[in-house]
Amino acid sequence: MSRPQTKWTCGFCGKPIYWDELFTFLSNKAVVHYTCLRERAVKTSKVSQDVIKVVLDSLEDELNKIVIYKQRINQVGDNEEIKKVLDQTEKDAEKNAAQFTRLVEKLSNVIG
Repeated sequence: MSRPQTKWTCGFCGKPIYWDELFTFLSNKAVVHYTCLRERAVKTSKVSQDVIKVVLDSLEDELNKIVIYKQRINQVGDNEEIKKVLDQTEKDAEKNAAQFTRLVEKLSNVIG
């Protein structure tokens, strides 16, 4: 079984991004694997390693929630009420992930 691939490639490593991977959108419109972002952020952090890791761990939590909500939407069948709530909750997680991504950018030199 092949993995479903997104239309994006990672702005850092250049490899394809798959739907089952954690990824995020940078302010410069690049799409990057979470693992690539984490590696670069830790190396270029402007704050202590402990602080940047708290922000990165929080981002990872939100990205994992997005994946979980997408999976659950597909599991509820035709129940539109549940789908609507899960969809809104997923959108909230996306907003949170965007906030943490911006914070990572601010606290490190991940963007040239």
